[in-house]
Amino acid sequence: MSRSSHGALTAANPARRRGRVAMAMLAAGCLAVLIALVANAGAASTTRTTIVLGQTATTPDPSCPELPCQAVGSVTGFQLNNGQAKLPFSVPKDGKITAWTLTLAQPTSKQRSFFNGFFGTPPEARLSILRRIPGTDPPRYNLRSQGSIRVLSPYLGQTVKFGSSLKVAKGDIVALSVPTWAPAFAQSLPANNIWRASREPGKCTNSTDVRQGQPQTKIGQRATYGCRYSTARLLYTATLTEN
Repeated sequence: MSRSSHGALTAANPARRRGRVAMAMLAAGCLAVLIALVANAGAASTTRTTIVLGQTATTPDPSCPELPCQAVGSVTGFQLNNGQAKLPFSVPKDGKITAWTLTLAQPTSKQRSFFNGFFGTPPEARLSILRRIPGTDPPRYNLRSQGSIRVLSPYLGQTVKFGSSLKVAKGDIVALSVPTWAPAFAQSLPANNIWRASREPGKCTNSTDVRQGQPQTKIGQRATYGCRYSTARLLYTATLTEN
């Protein structure tokens, strides 16, 4: 009911009231649809692209325990070509490395004893983020950041995945650093499987030079990558989540 200008009480118009209720419900429904559309648009805009650097359609078997059994050691290295792509570990966009994998051989106890004695124990590895220094030949790389060292003994004979939170920028190289040794290595591959190592030119094949080599371990350190090897591959990948 409503009050008239004369002081008398007048009943409200039921039809008009129902119309106002219907309009209010329609407006509420439109608002709900709009909120849903905005929420979906926001979710779509936050979807981030993930790329697995170094991934190929098939992964070659690591060399051990078959002979000759080989492992990488005392080095930082990365693939120049994995048989399917050039510079497969070059970062295409700014982002973060959120995971990485290693495909590890299962050397025999005798083979493990040899590598432990030659390079040190236990087998271990980490990721390193490099940036090439322009104009250097042989190329030199600056170590921008690095991940935690992972002990590999529990994972021999497996493909293991580790978490990571390393920030990277477009043009960085995601490399594998091996302070001791890691049986994450395939050999006797086509010639377009090429990797580069943190060793001085002329110190690429002699066993003493290889043993005395060093991975990059100090942030800001520069090192020469003077050794280039073909028909072989470092068996790792790195998952990039773009910003």
